[in-house]
Amino acid sequence: MKIVDLHCDILSKLVENEYSLYNNPYHFDIKRALQVGQRVQFFSLFTYPDEADACMRQILLQTTRLLQAFREYPDYIYPLTRSEQLDDQANRDKLAAVMHLEGGEALGANLELIYLLYELGLRSLALTWNPPNLLAGGVDAPEETSGLTPLGRELINRMNRMGVILDLAHIAPRSFFDVLEFYDKPLMVTHSNAYHLCPHRRNLKDDQLKALAQNGGVIGFTQVSDFVKETSPVIPGDFIDHLVYVAELIGVESVALGSDFDGADKIVLPSVEAYADMPVLLESRGFSKKEIELILSGNALRVIHRLI
Repeated sequence: MKIVDLHCDILSKLVENEYSLYNNPYHFDIKRALQVGQRVQFFSLFTYPDEADACMRQILLQTTRLLQAFREYPDYIYPLTRSEQLDDQANRDKLAAVMHLEGGEALGANLELIYLLYELGLRSLALTWNPPNLLAGGVDAPEETSGLTPLGRELINRMNRMGVILDLAHIAPRSFFDVLEFYDKPLMVTHSNAYHLCPHRRNLKDDQLKALAQNGGVIGFTQVSDFVKETSPVIPGDFIDHLVYVAELIGVESVALGSDFDGADKIVLPSVEAYADMPVLLESRGFSKKEIELILSGNALRVIHRLI
């Protein structure tokens, strides 16, 4: 079983202590991920919005923890900077790590910093977290500040030329559609669910989902309980409801996984090792073996191969 997960926040936890990325008590570590056959993990670099220099310091601390893992555990994890690395036999039993910036606050108004992060291994970027910033409006932005800015457009143009995946998780609907007016490569929404089933501001409405499918992009479904169901308890079947709904609405080719492990306290699956149950859960809801392979890895890999 091959698994690709599009969002995990473990790095922001590890800068607070001496635990290892290989083995720790949190939702995600390399050891457990490899045990369930995980092939790719997007590692988020995240800090709460602040002054740009302060944000960049936190981002670089998290980057350092990931770079340390590459040096300490080369037999288990490697930086994914070119999609061809996935086809290298030497990497067959290792975890590919995609470095992802969650929100552009650390860049401030100086887009040249994207080149530094790229040299360190960055290959995926989300324009915003929840509030608006210099690039675009997040989901908490007032309508008048929720659009894509000229600076945001310029950053996307640079990412497009460099080969950096564009993630529209956390972005306001107005900015979401602003991007789609000119961006012609597949997008990722790395960790969201279906608004129709759970009307949380972070989830995608049907018109957004349809636009994402037309773009050829994918949505990674998140395990965060608040995005799955409005009332407790939240069980794995409630999470699978989102995958079923979106697959029926826009096609299974747009469905992927984006757990948000270590990004929230209340999640549906207890931790990464529970991904072992995912094929059976999907099969029980009528997905074929081929469709399950697409959901677990194939759809996300298609976009990765197209963009980096």
